[in-house]
Amino acid sequence: MYARKTTFTALAVTLAALSLAACKKNQAASAADTTAVAAASDSTSMAPAAAPTLSVASVDLGKSLGADKKIAAPTSTFGTRDTIYAAVNTEGAATGTLSAKWSFVQDTKETVIDSASRSITPTGPATTEFHITKKSPWPAGQYKVDISLNGASASVKNFEVKK
Repeated sequence: MYARKTTFTALAVTLAALSLAACKKNQAASAADTTAVAAASDSTSMAPAAAPTLSVASVDLGKSLGADKKIAAPTSTFGTRDTIYAAVNTEGAATGTLSAKWSFVQDTKETVIDSASRSITPTGPATTEFHITKKSPWPAGQYKVDISLNGASASVKNFEVKK
């Protein structure tokens, strides 16, 4: 009976030791898993997604537009009866407001002759058109168009009207 009791005790101690070892192994694995998950979530939460951007890439002036709203033949000299187009080329994918302010320039005095704004939401490179026209002839002289994006000047183009 003593041998049986000793065998039973030895078996119980062995099972307890194995159970304890298995628990420690599971705790270590669980701790490693938790650390890996925490590291993965930290690396993704540390870098916020970049906000979409929009910018004016270029502005072209001309007397006519193609079907793509781009200037067919860029120029900075116009006749007194021409319609004057500005094609504003943007890059990026965000909502914004483009504005064009057209001015007649005499010495240091500028007279605003027209202005317009357009809300845009491009998903990549895009072209937005602005134009001015006049029933009577344009006075000969120096002019400019100031293109703004979200209220900030993005490009200024000078041009001339000749008789």
